[in-house]
Parts: sequence; C-alpha cells; structure tokens
Amino acid sequence: MMAILASRCRWFLPLLVLMLGGCDSGSAPSDSADLPSADAGRRMYIEGIRLSGEPMTAIVAGDVPVLGTQFSCESCHGRSGMGAAEGSYIVPPIAGQFLFAPSPQPERPAYTQESLARLLRDGETPGGRNLGELMPRYEMSDDEVAAMTAYLAGLSSVLSPGVDDTVIRFATVITEDVDASERAAVLDVLNTFVADKNSNTRLESERWDRGYTPSSRLQTTHRDWVLEEWVLTGPSESWDEQLQQRYEASPVFAMLSGLSNQSWAPISDFCERNEIPCLFPGTDLADPNEGDFYTLYYSRGLALEAGLIAKHLAAEPVSNVIQVYCEPGPALAAAGLRQLLDSNEVLVEDLEVDCQNQLADGLVEGTTPAAETALVLWLSPEQVTNIADTLPPGRIYLSSTLLGGELSSPLPDGSDSVFVAHPFRLPGQFDPALARFSAWAKTRGIELSAPRRQAEAFFACLAVKDAIKHIGRFFIRDYALDTLDHAQSLVAYLPFYPRPTLGPQQRVMNKGGYVLPIRNGQVVTEEAEWISP
Repeated sequence: MMAILASRCRWFLPLLVLMLGGCDSGSAPSDSADLPSADAGRRMYIEGIRLSGEPMTAIVAGDVPVLGTQFSCESCHGRSGMGAAEGSYIVPPIAGQFLFAPSPQPERPAYTQESLARLLRDGETPGGRNLGELMPRYEMSDDEVAAMTAYLAGLSSVLSPGVDDTVIRFATVITEDVDASERAAVLDVLNTFVADKNSNTRLESERWDRGYTPSSRLQTTHRDWVLEEWVLTGPSESWDEQLQQRYEASPVFAMLSGLSNQSWAPISDFCERNEIPCLFPGTDLADPNEGDFYTLYYSRGLALEAGLIAKHLAAEPVSNVIQVYCEPGPALAAAGLRQLLDSNEVLVEDLEVDCQNQLADGLVEGTTPAAETALVLWLSPEQVTNIADTLPPGRIYLSSTLLGGELSSPLPDGSDSVFVAHPFRLPGQFDPALARFSAWAKTRGIELSAPRRQAEAFFACLAVKDAIKHIGRFFIRDYALDTLDHAQSLVAYLPFYPRPTLGPQQRVMNKGGYVLPIRNGQVVTEEAEWISP
C-alpha cells in the first residue's frame, strides 16, 4: 500500500504552482508569535516524529493505519512543500506562501491554524471540501498542529542563494589528486554545455515575454549559468574549511558534477550542512550516509563492487578471503568488503603491497590460496597484468571499475576461476545514451579521452537544466531536488549504467551489477545475472 500511495505522489506541475503563485503572498496565521519552534514541525513533516519523540500515527485509504516514519508529509508534498501530481491525483503546494493565502482554483479561503488542524485531522479544507482517501488523517495535539503551522509558514518562503536577476551560479568541485588530462576532459564538457545553454538564454527570455496572458508577462525565469571550478588541495580534513571559504565568497545554487579519486564524504557532509544540492559527482568512492538528502550519486562505485563480491561469496561460500591493494581508494573498498564479510564468519586477510615495486613478488610471498580461499585483487589493469602469470590457483575476483569498466582488453585467466565485479552495462551491449552523447561531443569538437567521466558530466548538466526548467521562477534548492526525484525519464540519457533509477529517498541511481566469469581471457556474458546487494 505504501508503495502504491507514494508512487501516486509524483511529478510536479510547475504551471499549477505558477498559477497559485499569482495569489497574494499571504502570511502565517496572526498568532504565529506564540507557536512552538518550527524545528519540531520540521521533524514531523520530514521524519514523521511527534513532539513526544514517538512516530506520528494516521489513517489512509479510509481504514489503513500508518506511521509517520513510513509515510511522512514529505513523501507526497516533497521536501520543499511545492507539491506533486500524477495522472488525476494532484498534491497541491503547502508551502506557507500558498497555504496561508486564498486559492482561486479550487477556490478556498486562506488557511489558519484552526483550519489546518481540521485538514490534518479530518481531511477537510477551509472551503469545506473533503480531500479524499489519499490524504492521511493524523492524530495530532494542538501543540503539534501549532508546530506544523510554524514550519509550513516559513517553508520555501525565500529564494535560495546563488541566484540573482541575471545569473544562476554553480560550482564543480575537483580534488588535486585527479589526473590533469581527465580534469581537462570533464571541464571541456561542462564549459561547452554551459556556453550552449547561455547562447539560448536571450532567445528564451524574449519568447517568454512576448505572450499576452498574465502568466507570460511574469518576470523572466531565464538566467545565464555561471560555472566556477573549485579545486580542493591538501588532506581531506581541510576540505570543509576550503569549501566554506569558497562558498562564503561566492554562494552557489548547487554543486554540478565534480571529480575526486578520494572519498566524496567530506564534500557531501559540507553540502548536507549547508543544504546545497551536490548533483552527480564523478567519484567511485561515494560513501553516502543514511538519510542524506542533498547529494545524488551515480553509483556507490567500489563499495557497490564489494557488495557484489560479498553476495557472490554468500552463494558460493569460502572460508578465507585475501584482499590485495596498494592505493587509498581500493583500501576503502577492501575495508567495505571486510565489513560485509564479518557477519558471515569468513576469515579476511588484507595485504597492502607496494605498487611501485615488483607487485608479483609481494603477492606470491603474501598469499597461498587454497580451495577454500578467494583472492580479491583491488588493482589496476597494469597491476593485474604484472601478476597475471603468477596467479595462484583458486577463486579470484577483480574490480571492473579499477580495470576501466569496458573490459575490452585481454584479462587474466591463470586460475581455476576468475570473476570480475561489473556494475556497468554488459560488454558489447549497445548503449544508445552513449551514442547520443558521443554525437553531441563530436559536433562540438570534444575528444572523448575520459568517456565515462565526460558522459557523467554531460548527464549532470542535462539533469540540472531539466530541474531548473521545472522549478520555473521558484529558485528553491529543495524544489529542484524534489523535481529530480521524479524525473525518471531522464535516465534514458545516462550511459554506462544498466538500470539507473531516480525516485524519492533514492540518492544512488545505479544499485546493482554483475559478477562475470572470465574464460580464455574474455568476459562471459551469456548467463549474466543481475545482482542487487
């Protein structure tokens, strides 16, 4: 039932919001000075937690009891409170500027705290209309209604930083460990997309202002994009301070794309604290926290591969696992797999080797796999090639991400059974989204020297452009993210990933992959099985 109800609360109607925005701005109820803290209302709205700390309770569909932790106000109305719709089901905006002002369609008086209480408890609007079975009927005290009133009064009441009358500002964050050629390749895509977008802004503004209806004569929504490059240097512990200084000097509406070979967690934490959308960074070390809202990732990267390997090992158990790595990123992946295997009573040994010396010597000295042992090589193609002739017998796992993803070059086949964890499209499978991106890049003279990262940067730009289009003149960060939560049609433009999805509470698009066998140096895909760790 929850999935059905939530699925009906999809997609936004910017025209509806635009129309309602034409009402008087309204104000909070007159007794707002005596209301409890809006923070308590925020917790009810987003988490479904009452003032007492217990879950809110409600009835939906006439007789179905639910907890607020299962089905909160945010589930349908969005984090921004700007509303949603699907088919004939319309969830109107409930941000204060709409809720506490009269509405012409459907006609109703402005809400007060008293009429909001009737709505929340009985589903009845100030105009006497019953909202039907989809609107939950909550058990709420007067103090809880007051707290909710205080929160809704200020919800989405001001435009977000990073926007003025002429421009909307973005930043792309790149850490200094990124290879210079990869950095240049991604920036080429980002800057070209921004230039293309801005070249059309003037014409878009003229078309908007040519109409004869009141809505067409509203202030233009079109802005030039300004993209800044924020390079982070030094240890990750210093990134937060660097980001804060950059942001205070030049506030941005959102972080767009980005690159790092280190954990993205410090950047994501900064975005969460400052409530800045961090949209689709190029990283294989996402490291998301449960409950994060502001960062959207393509994949958990190496952590996803660790999950794929762990699930494959659960189906074909071994007693011991030896992990080999020599760089910080793979070390994090190894730590993730170790954590996943701890609960399965598997003995895990980590072998950190010196990648600068003869890797084969260190590997042979450090490992003696037996029939009940699996070897996991968190290594690059060059490192794997270095040891290909000395692989011991037994089961071996490789990382597709570290091998480059496409798996087109010959792979090691010197063991009894070699597998590769692969969270991308199957090798040899046609990728229409990549073909579209390649055509776009070719017509603009962009060389695809880092195709996955460049395609990801292109998709990030498409997603942001789509979100900005749908939020209209309401430049509110949470509204942009709510819009992306329901932009499932966008995934058709994302190359490389086989089954990406966008949706509420989903902060990672690609959630699964394959564990593919290698035979005669080639990946075997005929019986590939999709795995969701």
